[in-house]
Amino acid sequence: MFYLPLGILVLTEAASLYLKGRCFGIDRSETTNNIRIYKYLFLFSVILILGWACFQSYQQYQIFSASPISKFFLPPHQSIAYFLKYSFTHFFKNYLISLGAGLLFLWLANLLNHRYQKRFFEEEELYLGALAIFIMGQPLWMIYFIAVMSVGVLGTLFFHVSCFMFHVSSRRFPFYYLWLPVAILVLIIGKILV
Repeated sequence: MFYLPLGILVLTEAASLYLKGRCFGIDRSETTNNIRIYKYLFLFSVILILGWACFQSYQQYQIFSASPISKFFLPPHQSIAYFLKYSFTHFFKNYLISLGAGLLFLWLANLLNHRYQKRFFEEEELYLGALAIFIMGQPLWMIYFIAVMSVGVLGTLFFHVSCFMFHVSSRRFPFYYLWLPVAILVLIIGKILV
């Protein structure tokens, strides 16, 4: 499963740029409720990915039942638990683990953001990060998280050095621009290497 997650990430990035108005220099945040839209995007992506896993399980069942040899993996020759375990480990497990990691990130980032007066993230960034972590799947989400934090640290260092050199008052380096592009890059590199 490569094209579905890549498509979700690309469409979410396009929607993010449009909703924020950053691609046109217009701030649309006053006219739309971006947080609610990002929540729905996250929920829609979870339903779409898990729905695709259900469809793959159905296809696998059809393949098993059509083959004269593999039909012995299905009832009445074998318990349905065998097929359910097979489907879980091949189609669901990786995304359920990354969903847990994405929800954990969402909870922890939200907790830190509220504790420190929203100093770290814009509110919609929490959902972009959680969505990207979920879309990566297991174990790619760990590589993605390390990559986005590394790019963020390097970007912050470069940002503060350039602010110091040009005597500009420094603000924080925005992670907003990193969540989805780094996810797209990691997903493509992961597909090439595997």
